[in-house]
Amino acid sequence: MNDKHKLQRLLKFLCTLMCVWMLQGCASSTKQSAVASIPANLVEPCHELSPLNGSTGADILPWAVGVVGKYNDCARRHSALVNAIGE
Repeated sequence: MNDKHKLQRLLKFLCTLMCVWMLQGCASSTKQSAVASIPANLVEPCHELSPLNGSTGADILPWAVGVVGKYNDCARRHSALVNAIGE
């Protein structure tokens, strides 16, 4: 093989290497959208609160426990959503 063929092969290799190198640089600099990576359960609306029926302690206590549980679930999902968007 003469020097001209060796030089042509080297130039082809270097051009290919540069193209691959440039494409990898572009791929690593693009950031994936946070919206695409948010789990579906984090974008669900919070549960509606049931109305309070009655005015005795026996009526209020189970209602309040349910409201606190629904609030904690909603707050946990909201916090996870904020963290997912902030990444």
